[in-house]
Amino acid sequence: MFFTLIRDILKVLQSDISPKQIAFGAVLGVFFGLVPGLLMKCLIFALIMILRVNIGSAFVSSAVFALIGLCTDPIADKIGYFILNKDSLISFWTYLYNMPLAAFTKFNNTIVMGNMALSFIFFIPVYFLSTIILTYYRTHLRDRVAKWRIIKLLTASSLSYKILK
Repeated sequence: MFFTLIRDILKVLQSDISPKQIAFGAVLGVFFGLVPGLLMKCLIFALIMILRVNIGSAFVSSAVFALIGLCTDPIADKIGYFILNKDSLISFWTYLYNMPLAAFTKFNNTIVMGNMALSFIFFIPVYFLSTIILTYYRTHLRDRVAKWRIIKLLTASSLSYKILK
């Protein structure tokens, strides 16, 4: 499974998929990985499937940010508490909570709200960082990496696996 994940990441890096599609997939993966709650995850998953983003980068990013999310929960709790208890927003949160489906998103939980805020904070840096890294990789490293023995081994093992299957 680990080798399959590595092979899939390399396939995305080596492909000619638009860097913007990969970057937006990574950004939606940030939301999917950080925000807890089943309904919120379903909504973000639907966005990943509907929008024209790279699904692989979304899921790799979501796995990375799910692990990061375990460490950011104390910070997210404080951020969410601050946002939910802001005097000027209390009437808005009350109105939103009384809407039919909004209450099921559990936005009134401080950790959920804090992780949503952190996801929005990470939006621009993750987008630009993944675009810059991908562009640099494709212009400077793609040909060198393709010649590595481990890369040839991974691609050959996937080919032989497909043939034997």
